[in-house]
Amino acid sequence: MTRQDVKQGVLKIKLISERKYRQDKEYDPEQLKIGTEHELDDKHTKSRIEAERIAKDHLDDDPEYYKKLKKFDLKEKKKRKKRKKAGTESSKESNLGDWFKRKGAKGKKGGWVDCNAPDGKGGYKSCGRSDGEKRKKYPACRPTPGACKERGKGKSWGKKAKKKTNESMEKTTMKIRILKESKEKRREKLFQPGLMEHVKTKTPLTENIYRVGSECYFNTIKQGRKFYKMGLYEALNEEERDMLENTELGEWALFEGEMVPLDFPMYTEEYAELLDEKKKRKKKKKKDPPLNKPTKNTGGGKKYKVYVRSKSGGVKKVTYGDKKGGLKGNWNSKEARASFAARHDCANKKDKTKSGYWACRAHKDFGNNVPGRFW
Repeated sequence: MTRQDVKQGVLKIKLISERKYRQDKEYDPEQLKIGTEHELDDKHTKSRIEAERIAKDHLDDDPEYYKKLKKFDLKEKKKRKKRKKAGTESSKESNLGDWFKRKGAKGKKGGWVDCNAPDGKGGYKSCGRSDGEKRKKYPACRPTPGACKERGKGKSWGKKAKKKTNESMEKTTMKIRILKESKEKRREKLFQPGLMEHVKTKTPLTENIYRVGSECYFNTIKQGRKFYKMGLYEALNEEERDMLENTELGEWALFEGEMVPLDFPMYTEEYAELLDEKKKRKKKKKKDPPLNKPTKNTGGGKKYKVYVRSKSGGVKKVTYGDKKGGLKGNWNSKEARASFAARHDCANKKDKTKSGYWACRAHKDFGNNVPGRFW
């Protein structure tokens, strides 16, 4: 099996899993059609298949995504119909002479009106001021009183005009905002902590935050490539883009009976041996304490302790001896020994995992020249 065969096998499995995922999903046919056409019209892609995939991604996040977008477009169209541009009432005149001949202000005086100078009678003063006349606001001249009510009237009149925002630019900005909000929500919902950390810190995946060759290292790159193709993750430089588009780093495949990482040049025999050695060190058991060797218990509770082999094969700690009562080391007294042996039935204590067994033999371990059994 060649390396190319391995890659083709992995790609085939990915395509089958993606197709199965999409078949399990149910989408509104009408919304899916609208979404596909929208993505093609906005030139997000030239491929209908790719446009349908993008539409499905949006519908996965919000089933009413394209309905909301349509409502927004309709509102924008209504606004454009209702609002007139300032100066449209004067559009019939052919030159400046015609404009200034219009009957503007009330009275005998003709010409334009100053929309920033109401005359107190429902009209406006003439745009031209008399000698020595002063006005509070800078003039905002319009050809007729009706023009003062057109779109554009406001606090900015008479001041340096700001660059107007194009309607199409406003629409595009709104769409970008909707898409950005949707993208952020999907990122928080879908990204694993490692990939999310790369996004927050703006660190390319070529400078992975995890140890090279670790499971998290491969998983983060694999997930980054998946969401890069979906448009949710952006490459930060050419090196990262090349890794996500032209390699399969992060993918694993079966080769000669073993799972191997694809496009990972560091995976050599020496590196494999190093990993195996680390695994062995982790699995290495701790050294067992001395068994069947009673000692004084330095911790709280009982007076003595001993480690024994349990019935299941493990190591068990047994504590015994009352610090406040019992023989208190008075094993040389015949009467005391007989009383203790009778109370604890020492003759029948044969289980080493029980405290009674070791209590009956404490004289042997901690006594001073005490003979063997005394029962």
